[in-house]
Amino acid sequence: MKTYLKSFIIITILASFLFSQTDDQRLKLLHPKQDMQFWVDKIEVAGDIPPGTEVMVAGTVVIPDEDGRFRHLLSLDSSTVLIPITETRENLVFQDTIRVFHRQLDHMTSDSVFINNNIPDKLEIHMGYPRSGKFRRSAVSLRGRTHPEATMTMNGDTVEVYASGAFTRYVQMQPGENVFNFTATWQGESVSEQITLTHPLLQDPGSKLNPDSKFPHREHWIFQGEQLQLGIRGPQAEHVYYKIPGVTGWTLMTETRPGKYVASYPLIDIDREINTKVIYRMGTLSPRVKSAPLRILTDALGGITKNEDTRVYDTPGTDNLFFPLADSVALQIIGLRNGMYRIRLAENRSGWVRASHVELDPKSKLHSAQLLGSMRSENYSDWTIFRMYTGGRRLPFEIKEKAVPSRLELKVYGAKQGWEWTAYPEDDSAIAFLERSQPEDKVWQMDFYPIQNFWGWYGRYEGDYLVIGIRNAPQISTDSLFTNVSIEIDPGHGGWQRGAVGITGYAEADANLRYSLKLEKLLKDAGATVFLTRHDDRQLSLADRAQIAREDSVHIFVMAHNNAPGSSTNILEAKGASTFYTWPSAKKLSDTIYPHLHNMGIDTSGKISRYYYYLTRQTEYLVYLIEGAFMTNPHEEMFLLSEEGLDALAMAAFLGLEDFLREQAEMEVIE
Repeated sequence: MKTYLKSFIIITILASFLFSQTDDQRLKLLHPKQDMQFWVDKIEVAGDIPPGTEVMVAGTVVIPDEDGRFRHLLSLDSSTVLIPITETRENLVFQDTIRVFHRQLDHMTSDSVFINNNIPDKLEIHMGYPRSGKFRRSAVSLRGRTHPEATMTMNGDTVEVYASGAFTRYVQMQPGENVFNFTATWQGESVSEQITLTHPLLQDPGSKLNPDSKFPHREHWIFQGEQLQLGIRGPQAEHVYYKIPGVTGWTLMTETRPGKYVASYPLIDIDREINTKVIYRMGTLSPRVKSAPLRILTDALGGITKNEDTRVYDTPGTDNLFFPLADSVALQIIGLRNGMYRIRLAENRSGWVRASHVELDPKSKLHSAQLLGSMRSENYSDWTIFRMYTGGRRLPFEIKEKAVPSRLELKVYGAKQGWEWTAYPEDDSAIAFLERSQPEDKVWQMDFYPIQNFWGWYGRYEGDYLVIGIRNAPQISTDSLFTNVSIEIDPGHGGWQRGAVGITGYAEADANLRYSLKLEKLLKDAGATVFLTRHDDRQLSLADRAQIAREDSVHIFVMAHNNAPGSSTNILEAKGASTFYTWPSAKKLSDTIYPHLHNMGIDTSGKISRYYYYLTRQTEYLVYLIEGAFMTNPHEEMFLLSEEGLDALAMAAFLGLEDFLREQAEMEVIE
């Protein structure tokens, strides 16, 4: 027996050693995760395969793309599905099994009673969010699921259990350990689960300056004449100084909050480029703390975009999208912060682009305004196309839709008008007239005034030409509203991007797809040409979704989503359906669907204009976003779990589209 035990231990140690040696070369499975739940019939198994490894999923060899990523669609044919995964590399074989659950469809009776078709056969507690560990927020909605007939307490206080099995409790965090004991009781049996969240205590500032808090903490470029903001943290109530070698001597900083020291310095009277580092000290003899490299520019640097999906942002982050650019566009770089180049657009207008999407190029620097060529136009299919020669150099341009008066406003930065004539299309077009102006020395502007409401537009470079396309409205008949209209429905999220997740584990990706399929049927039955960006559970990027709609040449793009609040919000208070849009031409779509959202049996939370959403900013079609309900609200999650709730949401979306097209048809009759 001892010999067998020793052999087993040796084999176990050897296996652990082999595993540790090869773990970095193992398959990285992106989707699905262990014990994930799905309410759709087909899911995408996806992962990254290291070179030299063969992977089989459920008995099928999967083929990775050039980046090593594989995607494999798998049907769920039972309530519990075991997905065997085998990795083979040289003489090593690794086997794993992923278990997922295929849930039945729930229902709502005519008197709004929720029928749960997924009641567990035993009593358990599954905590959803958050997990035990460090937690920095001041408040949180603890949430999980159990048997829907169970009685639940948290630290002795009763917690409501919903018909879906969901439960939640909103709590305030206290410094130190916060312990929450949940106990569920059903049919004389009890189970418990404990969550411990550690909320940070006030940190001891120590006796020295904190080098991790210095600014700049990454390489930073700034243009002369601007205000340089400086900062560092350290002990409270000390004298902290900064110095910019070659610019300033030692200068006292201001303590704005306990232990936080800041300063602002105007970079004036600088006539040469300076490369240096900011130095901080506390007192006279304390250790010095040096910042990351600081570069003070006195002239713009030339750069050129090298990514066809380069985007310009309002701030040195990627939350506030300004406008898209193409590749090979000349940029004037006047700063660098957080890995983003600051670019000069006009005298008092700048933007930010990812530095990784730009190559420094002295030849791209503009010394004077570039002269633009003449503009020609033509009608092609249902588009009116304008082409303007840009002189062999691509310049940044911005195009916006304005509401009053209705028009497109095109600005080309770094340009002046050369030739003074513009050729209108010979046939009927979408444009009534054009208006050219030069609002600044290096900003050229053209306004396009439409004959009717806009139904789509774009701006892009084709070779040496800047091309502006404006779409003509489709012919809409009051007798057959949908006949000449094509619609793209985009079920948001999918694959390993699950979106918001309800308390029961119900993912937004599934809810979005379920009501999109219902909307698809309603529209097809009404005579529309309908496309979906996805018909199953798969991951798509935002750029993929926009490209699919462009290739399908649709008139209307419906973003089908559901909602979730921030993690510190009381999830019982976040509720209601809403609509979002960016461009004025899409506002009417938002307006016409909204009254129908009132009739679904849940709250509404507003018609919202959002400027920075990537997909609502797409312009080659009318695009708007439906946020059906809050996945995280237990009442609204049950609405979205039920077939009847999703039917109501799909019908509201359909009736809104129908009302919009009817108004368009009636306007054509009047005109």
